[in-house]
Amino acid sequence: MTTKTHLPTCIISVQSLFIACLLTFSPPSLAEQSVNANSPELQTHIDLIEIALLTDAYNKRCRGISVSKSLNQVNRLYVTKYSLTANNFIKTYLDPDVKALKLERQHRFNKLLNELGGCQAVKKNGSIKLLKKHFRTQYETAENSPWYPE
Repeated sequence: MTTKTHLPTCIISVQSLFIACLLTFSPPSLAEQSVNANSPELQTHIDLIEIALLTDAYNKRCRGISVSKSLNQVNRLYVTKYSLTANNFIKTYLDPDVKALKLERQHRFNKLLNELGGCQAVKKNGSIKLLKKHFRTQYETAENSPWYPE
């Protein structure tokens, strides 16, 4: 019985660790580069991009899907709502070198994934479901955001 009562706590701890690592994915230097980083609406969109890149990194590494489905979904939102592509958003608010940013995020994700035990371990403990749920929530928040690019 002792093992069973500690098992959920252990799983929650691993999930919390994984999500915390994912949410702190961008280094502080990127936050300094962003325009008007104190704007919570802008930060919502920055977080959405980061989570989309993480979700796509997981899909690429663990599911063999090379299409960036989450970033494409964000791109459709931005083009429709702001007449701005996701890549242009990244260039303006995160890093002028979009390709380097995406490669760096993929590398960080792969390193984190390795530390957490690989694709199966992350999938087994439910962290990916939490990541996808967080993406959907963040997407809806961004979709309803009053923010508009300067």
